[in-house]
Amino acid sequence: MTESTKALQSLKKAANYSKLTMGELGPRSYKKGQGALIKVIDKFGEKGTIDKKRLERELGWRSGEVRKVAEKAEKNGYVSIDDSGFEFTVSLTDKGSEVLQKRFAVEDNAADAVFAGLTAKEKDTLIALCDKVSATCEGLGIDYSRIEKKHRHDCAKKHEGSKQCCKHHDKDHGCHGHHGPKYVFVFGEEGHHHDCSCKRHGKKHGRD
Repeated sequence: MTESTKALQSLKKAANYSKLTMGELGPRSYKKGQGALIKVIDKFGEKGTIDKKRLERELGWRSGEVRKVAEKAEKNGYVSIDDSGFEFTVSLTDKGSEVLQKRFAVEDNAADAVFAGLTAKEKDTLIALCDKVSATCEGLGIDYSRIEKKHRHDCAKKHEGSKQCCKHHDKDHGCHGHHGPKYVFVFGEEGHHHDCSCKRHGKKHGRD
């Protein structure tokens, strides 16, 4: 076994432990529904506002589904909808922004727990090394978007000839028609949650 193979095994083990820890300590992922909607508005919207076409593209949802989820989120006070003009636009409200801030605060705390054994300098070094590995793979012609494509392909292959998707990816779990969920918000980029009573953690963690 070469040193490179050993390094890859260590990297994979650390990544798996990190995912498991984030699953235990972090907020629920925003894979679907209102949670995914407001996160995409925050991430891609212009001053907190985004049009329906962009939502469809970023979320991988059909037009009718975007409207349905947006209307539900509006009833809950997380967004406001402007359908009076030529475009259907959705804007994040103060309540919606507060939901995201709470969710990402829990995420940040969980991430801090994962890297509690590293100094700030070691974290910077780790980021630089991981970025270097990613750049090397990209230089080899590896398309990172294949990660999402593989997920969809595996799900479709598993249920080939069946109208029912797997229980983790059916309509109620974020398959959204012919597209799988494009965003799984466990690791937020900016560290910016939706209040719910989480039995597993005994505190508010977030829901869709």
